[in-house]
Amino acid sequence: MWTRIASSVLCMSALLLSGARYSSGQSARATASSPLPVRVVDVRAGEFYFQAPDTIPAGLTTFRLLQTGLVVERMRAGAHGRELVRDKGDDTRGAHMLWVVRLDSGKTVADLYSAAQAGERRTPWARQLGGPAFTLPPATTNATIDLEPGNYALVCYIGSARADRTRYHLLNGMFRALTVRPGSERRSIPPRVDVVATISGEEIIKFSKPLRAGRVMIRVDNQTDKDLEFKFQRVPAGLTGKAFLAQPQGAGPGTPMGGLSSVPPRTSVITTLNLPAGQYVVGTHPSIRHVTSQLVTVASRSPN
Repeated sequence: MWTRIASSVLCMSALLLSGARYSSGQSARATASSPLPVRVVDVRAGEFYFQAPDTIPAGLTTFRLLQTGLVVERMRAGAHGRELVRDKGDDTRGAHMLWVVRLDSGKTVADLYSAAQAGERRTPWARQLGGPAFTLPPATTNATIDLEPGNYALVCYIGSARADRTRYHLLNGMFRALTVRPGSERRSIPPRVDVVATISGEEIIKFSKPLRAGRVMIRVDNQTDKDLEFKFQRVPAGLTGKAFLAQPQGAGPGTPMGGLSSVPPRTSVITTLNLPAGQYVVGTHPSIRHVTSQLVTVASRSPN
Protein backbone atom coordinates (compact mmCIF):
# COMPACT_ATOMS: atom_id res chain seq x y z
CA MET A 1 0.00 0.00 0.00
CA TRP A 2 2.71 2.48 0.99
CA THR A 3 4.55 2.32 -2.34
CA ARG A 4 1.44 3.25 -4.30
CA ILE A 5 0.41 5.94 -1.82
CA ALA A 6 3.85 7.50 -1.93
CA SER A 7 3.89 7.72 -5.72
CA SER A 8 0.35 9.05 -5.89
CA VAL A 9 1.24 12.36 -4.30
CA LEU A 10 4.06 13.39 -6.62
CA CYS A 11 1.81 14.82 -9.31
CA MET A 12 -1.09 16.10 -7.19
CA SER A 13 -0.53 19.66 -8.36
CA ALA A 14 -1.17 18.49 -11.92
CA LEU A 15 -4.81 18.00 -10.98
CA LEU A 16 -5.44 21.73 -10.83
CA LEU A 17 -7.24 23.77 -13.45
CA SER A 18 -5.18 26.74 -14.55
CA GLY A 19 -8.17 29.02 -15.11
CA ALA A 20 -10.61 27.91 -12.45
CA ARG A 21 -12.78 30.47 -10.69
CA TYR A 22 -15.00 30.20 -7.62
CA SER A 23 -18.36 31.87 -7.23
CA SER A 24 -19.06 32.77 -3.61
CA GLY A 25 -22.77 32.49 -4.35
CA GLN A 26 -22.41 28.76 -4.80
CA SER A 27 -22.78 26.56 -1.75
CA ALA A 28 -21.87 23.04 -0.89
CA ARG A 29 -25.53 22.14 -1.32
CA ALA A 30 -25.15 22.68 -5.04
CA THR A 31 -22.86 19.69 -5.20
CA ALA A 32 -25.69 17.37 -4.19
CA SER A 33 -27.88 18.20 -7.20
CA SER A 34 -27.25 14.78 -8.73
CA PRO A 35 -28.22 11.88 -6.46
CA LEU A 36 -25.59 9.49 -5.21
CA PRO A 37 -26.19 5.79 -4.56
CA VAL A 38 -27.02 4.29 -1.15
CA ARG A 39 -26.28 6.05 2.14
CA VAL A 40 -24.13 9.17 1.76
CA VAL A 41 -21.54 10.22 4.35
CA ASP A 42 -20.27 13.76 3.84
CA VAL A 43 -16.60 14.38 4.59
CA ARG A 44 -15.14 17.90 4.56
CA ALA A 45 -11.41 18.34 4.11
CA GLY A 46 -9.18 21.26 5.08
CA GLU A 47 -5.71 21.93 6.50
CA PHE A 48 -5.28 19.46 8.17
CA TYR A 49 -8.54 17.87 9.22
CA PHE A 50 -11.54 15.82 8.19
CA GLN A 51 -15.03 16.67 9.39
CA ALA A 52 -17.16 13.53 9.36
CA PRO A 53 -19.38 11.42 11.62
CA ASP A 54 -17.76 9.37 14.36
CA THR A 55 -20.00 6.33 13.87
CA ILE A 56 -21.99 4.97 10.93
CA PRO A 57 -23.85 1.69 10.27
CA ALA A 58 -22.31 -1.10 8.22
CA GLY A 59 -23.21 -1.68 4.58
CA LEU A 60 -22.78 0.08 1.27
CA THR A 61 -21.70 3.66 1.90
CA THR A 62 -20.92 6.55 -0.42
CA PHE A 63 -18.23 8.87 0.95
CA ARG A 64 -18.64 12.35 -0.57
CA LEU A 65 -15.55 14.57 -0.25
CA LEU A 66 -15.72 18.37 -0.30
CA GLN A 67 -12.66 20.66 -0.15
CA THR A 68 -13.24 23.41 2.42
CA GLY A 69 -9.83 24.82 3.26
CA LEU A 70 -7.14 26.85 1.53
CA VAL A 71 -8.35 26.10 -2.01
CA VAL A 72 -11.72 27.76 -1.31
CA GLU A 73 -10.09 30.92 0.03
CA ARG A 74 -7.74 31.08 -2.96
CA MET A 75 -10.54 30.58 -5.49
CA ARG A 76 -12.58 33.35 -3.89
CA ALA A 77 -9.53 35.60 -4.15
CA GLY A 78 -9.22 34.87 -7.88
CA ALA A 79 -6.15 32.64 -7.78
CA HIS A 80 -5.71 29.94 -10.38
CA GLY A 81 -3.48 27.04 -11.33
CA ARG A 82 -1.08 25.71 -8.74
CA GLU A 83 -1.51 28.85 -6.64
CA LEU A 84 -4.88 27.44 -5.60
CA VAL A 85 -3.20 24.93 -3.30
CA ARG A 86 0.44 26.08 -3.05
CA ASP A 87 1.36 27.46 0.35
CA LYS A 88 4.57 27.74 2.39
CA GLY A 89 6.58 26.37 -0.50
CA ASP A 90 4.43 23.23 -0.79
CA ASP A 91 2.58 22.62 -4.08
CA THR A 92 0.11 20.21 -2.46
CA ARG A 93 -0.61 21.78 0.92
CA GLY A 94 -4.19 22.74 0.06
CA ALA A 95 -5.17 19.63 -1.95
CA HIS A 96 -6.69 16.69 -0.12
CA MET A 97 -7.85 13.21 -1.00
CA LEU A 98 -9.54 10.59 1.15
CA TRP A 99 -8.42 7.04 1.80
CA VAL A 100 -10.76 4.75 3.76
CA VAL A 101 -8.64 2.32 5.78
CA ARG A 102 -9.87 -0.66 7.77
CA LEU A 103 -7.92 -1.27 10.99
CA ASP A 104 -7.65 -4.93 11.95
CA SER A 105 -6.03 -6.78 14.88
CA GLY A 106 -7.38 -4.29 17.41
CA LYS A 107 -5.35 -1.43 15.94
CA THR A 108 -6.46 2.20 16.20
CA VAL A 109 -5.76 5.47 14.41
CA ALA A 110 -3.14 6.14 17.09
CA ASP A 111 -1.29 3.02 15.90
CA LEU A 112 -1.58 4.19 12.29
CA TYR A 113 -0.18 7.59 13.21
CA SER A 114 2.67 6.04 15.21
CA ALA A 115 3.56 3.79 12.26
CA ALA A 116 3.70 6.83 9.98
CA GLN A 117 5.89 8.67 12.46
CA ALA A 118 8.25 5.70 12.55
CA GLY A 119 8.31 5.45 8.76
CA GLU A 120 6.97 1.89 8.76
CA ARG A 121 6.35 0.69 5.20
CA ARG A 122 4.45 -2.48 6.03
CA THR A 123 1.27 -2.22 8.04
CA PRO A 124 -0.74 -5.34 7.10
CA TRP A 125 -3.33 -4.52 9.75
CA ALA A 126 -4.23 -1.31 7.87
CA ARG A 127 -6.25 -2.45 4.86
CA GLN A 128 -6.86 0.08 2.10
CA LEU A 129 -10.42 0.11 0.70
CA GLY A 130 -10.32 3.03 -1.73
CA GLY A 131 -11.69 6.56 -1.59
CA PRO A 132 -12.46 9.74 -3.52
CA ALA A 133 -9.82 11.86 -5.25
CA PHE A 134 -9.37 15.64 -5.45
CA THR A 135 -11.44 18.12 -7.42
CA LEU A 136 -12.07 21.84 -7.22
CA PRO A 137 -14.93 22.99 -4.97
CA PRO A 138 -17.85 23.39 -4.93
CA ALA A 139 -17.75 20.14 -6.92
CA THR A 140 -17.24 16.98 -4.90
CA THR A 141 -15.76 13.55 -5.45
CA ASN A 142 -17.14 10.29 -4.13
CA ALA A 143 -16.52 6.59 -3.63
CA THR A 144 -19.04 3.86 -2.82
CA ILE A 145 -17.61 1.13 -0.59
CA ASP A 146 -19.10 -1.85 1.27
CA LEU A 147 -18.19 -1.60 4.96
CA GLU A 148 -18.14 -4.40 7.50
CA PRO A 149 -18.49 -3.59 11.22
CA GLY A 150 -15.19 -2.61 12.80
CA ASN A 151 -12.64 0.17 13.28
CA TYR A 152 -11.63 2.40 10.39
CA ALA A 153 -9.58 5.50 9.69
CA LEU A 154 -10.20 8.33 7.26
CA VAL A 155 -6.75 9.41 6.08
CA CYS A 156 -5.09 11.86 3.70
CA TYR A 157 -1.80 10.33 2.55
CA ILE A 158 -0.76 13.29 0.41
CA GLY A 159 2.85 14.24 1.09
CA SER A 160 3.99 10.75 2.09
CA ALA A 161 6.52 10.71 -0.75
CA ARG A 162 8.20 13.94 0.33
CA ALA A 163 11.58 13.95 2.00
CA ASP A 164 10.27 16.89 4.02
CA ARG A 165 8.06 15.10 6.52
CA THR A 166 6.39 18.35 7.56
CA ARG A 167 4.48 18.16 4.27
CA TYR A 168 2.93 14.78 5.04
CA HIS A 169 -0.77 15.46 5.69
CA LEU A 170 -1.18 12.41 7.95
CA LEU A 171 1.69 13.58 10.16
CA ASN A 172 0.03 16.99 10.30
CA GLY A 173 -2.98 15.34 11.91
CA MET A 174 -5.13 14.69 8.84
CA PHE A 175 -6.78 11.49 10.00
CA ARG A 176 -10.00 10.65 11.77
CA ALA A 177 -11.30 7.56 13.52
CA LEU A 178 -14.49 6.01 12.21
CA THR A 179 -16.46 3.26 13.93
CA VAL A 180 -18.71 1.11 11.75
CA ARG A 181 -21.37 -0.58 13.85
CA PRO A 182 -23.56 -3.52 12.80
CA GLY A 183 -26.44 -2.27 10.69
CA SER A 184 -30.03 -2.90 11.70
CA GLU A 185 -31.26 -3.03 8.11
CA ARG A 186 -30.98 -5.85 5.62
CA ARG A 187 -27.77 -5.96 3.62
CA SER A 188 -27.67 -3.35 0.88
CA ILE A 189 -27.98 -4.44 -2.72
CA PRO A 190 -25.17 -3.04 -4.89
CA PRO A 191 -26.46 -0.24 -7.11
CA ARG A 192 -26.88 -0.85 -10.82
CA VAL A 193 -24.02 0.97 -12.48
CA ASP A 194 -24.10 2.63 -15.89
CA VAL A 195 -20.61 1.61 -16.98
CA VAL A 196 -17.93 -0.84 -15.86
CA ALA A 197 -14.31 0.30 -16.19
CA THR A 198 -11.94 -2.68 -16.13
CA ILE A 199 -8.25 -2.10 -15.42
CA SER A 200 -6.31 -4.93 -17.03
CA GLY A 201 -2.94 -6.36 -16.17
CA GLU A 202 -1.37 -3.83 -18.55
CA GLU A 203 -3.03 -1.09 -16.45
CA ILE A 204 -5.16 -0.08 -19.42
CA ILE A 205 -8.78 0.92 -18.79
CA LYS A 206 -11.52 -0.65 -20.87
CA PHE A 207 -15.05 0.78 -20.62
CA SER A 208 -18.02 -1.55 -21.07
CA LYS A 209 -19.84 1.04 -23.19
CA PRO A 210 -19.35 4.58 -24.53
CA LEU A 211 -19.67 7.40 -22.02
CA ARG A 212 -22.52 9.90 -22.30
CA ALA A 213 -22.69 13.39 -20.85
CA GLY A 214 -24.35 13.88 -17.49
CA ARG A 215 -24.45 11.71 -14.42
CA VAL A 216 -22.66 8.39 -14.86
CA MET A 217 -22.08 5.74 -12.20
CA ILE A 218 -18.94 3.71 -12.88
CA ARG A 219 -17.76 0.55 -11.20
CA VAL A 220 -13.99 0.30 -11.45
CA ASP A 221 -12.70 -3.28 -11.46
CA ASN A 222 -8.97 -3.44 -10.76
CA GLN A 223 -7.72 -6.78 -12.11
CA THR A 224 -4.08 -5.99 -11.34
CA ASP A 225 -1.92 -6.64 -8.29
CA LYS A 226 -1.27 -2.92 -7.82
CA ASP A 227 -3.13 -0.20 -5.98
CA LEU A 228 -4.15 2.22 -8.75
CA GLU A 229 -5.87 5.55 -9.10
CA PHE A 230 -8.82 6.24 -11.40
CA LYS A 231 -9.18 9.86 -12.48
CA PHE A 232 -10.68 12.00 -15.21
CA GLN A 233 -9.20 15.25 -16.52
CA ARG A 234 -10.95 17.27 -19.19
CA VAL A 235 -8.69 18.36 -22.05
CA PRO A 236 -8.16 22.16 -21.94
CA ALA A 237 -9.89 24.32 -24.52
CA GLY A 238 -7.78 24.97 -27.56
CA LEU A 239 -5.95 21.65 -27.41
CA THR A 240 -6.68 18.27 -28.92
CA GLY A 241 -6.36 15.28 -26.66
CA LYS A 242 -3.32 14.04 -28.55
CA ALA A 243 -1.62 17.43 -28.28
CA PHE A 244 -2.36 17.54 -24.56
CA LEU A 245 -0.85 14.10 -23.96
CA ALA A 246 2.17 14.96 -26.12
CA GLN A 247 3.14 17.83 -23.83
CA PRO A 248 6.08 17.18 -21.49
CA GLN A 249 5.57 16.15 -17.90
CA GLY A 250 4.89 19.21 -15.79
CA ALA A 251 3.09 21.06 -18.57
CA GLY A 252 -0.26 22.70 -17.95
CA PRO A 253 -2.92 20.44 -16.42
CA GLY A 254 -6.42 19.68 -17.55
CA THR A 255 -9.58 20.18 -15.52
CA PRO A 256 -9.99 17.63 -12.68
CA MET A 257 -13.42 16.06 -13.06
CA GLY A 258 -13.39 13.50 -10.26
CA GLY A 259 -12.32 9.96 -9.65
CA LEU A 260 -10.80 7.75 -7.01
CA SER A 261 -7.70 8.16 -4.85
CA SER A 262 -7.28 4.39 -4.86
CA VAL A 263 -8.70 1.19 -6.28
CA PRO A 264 -7.00 -1.60 -4.31
CA PRO A 265 -5.69 -4.70 -6.09
CA ARG A 266 -8.26 -7.27 -7.24
CA THR A 267 -11.18 -5.21 -5.92
CA SER A 268 -13.92 -2.93 -7.21
CA VAL A 269 -14.91 0.58 -6.17
CA ILE A 270 -17.87 2.63 -7.47
CA THR A 271 -17.77 6.34 -8.22
CA THR A 272 -20.40 8.67 -9.66
CA LEU A 273 -19.31 11.46 -12.02
CA ASN A 274 -21.02 14.41 -13.67
CA LEU A 275 -19.37 14.83 -17.07
CA PRO A 276 -20.05 17.50 -19.68
CA ALA A 277 -19.62 16.46 -23.28
CA GLY A 278 -16.01 16.72 -24.44
CA GLN A 279 -12.67 15.01 -24.58
CA TYR A 280 -11.00 13.61 -21.48
CA VAL A 281 -7.84 11.89 -20.38
CA VAL A 282 -8.44 8.95 -18.07
CA GLY A 283 -5.55 7.58 -16.06
CA THR A 284 -4.56 5.21 -13.29
CA HIS A 285 -1.25 6.87 -12.36
CA PRO A 286 -0.29 10.12 -10.59
CA SER A 287 0.90 11.66 -13.84
CA ILE A 288 -2.01 12.18 -16.19
CA ARG A 289 0.48 11.93 -19.06
CA HIS A 290 1.54 8.41 -18.11
CA VAL A 291 2.00 5.98 -21.00
CA THR A 292 -1.10 4.03 -19.88
CA SER A 293 -3.41 7.07 -19.88
CA GLN A 294 -5.94 7.21 -22.67
CA LEU A 295 -8.26 9.59 -24.45
CA VAL A 296 -12.00 9.19 -24.00
CA THR A 297 -14.73 11.19 -25.72
CA VAL A 298 -17.88 11.85 -23.73
CA ALA A 299 -20.71 12.30 -26.21
CA SER A 300 -23.73 14.55 -25.81
CA ARG A 301 -26.95 12.80 -24.86
CA SER A 302 -29.55 12.60 -27.58
CA PRO A 303 -32.66 14.68 -26.83
CA ASN A 304 -35.66 12.58 -25.85
